[in-house]
Amino acid sequence: MVSVKRAATYVEKGGVGKTTSAAHIAVAAHEQGETVLLVDLAGTQNDLATHFGLDLGEDAERIDAPISAVFGDDWEFLKDNVDDLLDRMTFDTDEGPDLIPADPGLGGADNNLANVPLEDRFDKLDDFVDDLVAPQYDLVIFDLPGKEDNIALNGLFAARDVVAPLKPGAFERDQLRKLDATLDEISDDLDVDLGLTLVIPTIINQSENLSEEFVAYVRGEFPEVVGHPVTKTADIGNNQDEGRTLYGVSDDELYSTGDRARESYTANTEQLLDSLTER
Repeated sequence: MVSVKRAATYVEKGGVGKTTSAAHIAVAAHEQGETVLLVDLAGTQNDLATHFGLDLGEDAERIDAPISAVFGDDWEFLKDNVDDLLDRMTFDTDEGPDLIPADPGLGGADNNLANVPLEDRFDKLDDFVDDLVAPQYDLVIFDLPGKEDNIALNGLFAARDVVAPLKPGAFERDQLRKLDATLDEISDDLDVDLGLTLVIPTIINQSENLSEEFVAYVRGEFPEVVGHPVTKTADIGNNQDEGRTLYGVSDDELYSTGDRARESYTANTEQLLDSLTER
């Protein structure tokens, strides 16, 4: 069987830079020589597509095999009878990675999975990666919902390696401790080995005590998996509005904070790739 490296961005909270981290890690990995597939499972707003400036409204007719189909009863038929199925699901980005966008059917797919026997419920995405993704890509990154639903559990089961971006705050500290414990519980329930592979302190203002204390806390509690802090910068939001990551602009278009943030994503990606094992 062909193997592929896998990771999932997952935190049970929004607004911490999860999708931003997924996009930047994917581009950084591409720049480091990996063929990368991004899979947006985080909902119907298609934040990853927006991040890369993809207007899916114009290409809606192409989405005849959405990612939600992987979780449905007709998937085996589609897989056996549709030529170039993965290509039909995938969009090119201008920055290197390919993208499978989220689609409105994910909500219904999550509900339908509740009716699937437990022994078959959480390996559908894993099978999809084994069958279609692994032969074409070196790395697949899942951007997961910010809640523990059946779609997220499929993503965790398929990835095993979790990237957790978190911004400074007491609530976020509790979330990180809870996430670590939750992954242990899911590992026991699903009989898989899940774990935190990279914790990224995000939206870090080096002049604020809260940021400094948060980075020190993460380094103390998770020394083996803590990544490089990502500096708070207006460049991320500004360029996302333009449909590109920090890698999609030249050096002279970035503030010094944007340049530092980009360097951190590059270093975090190197650390992640060194930590991942192919499956």
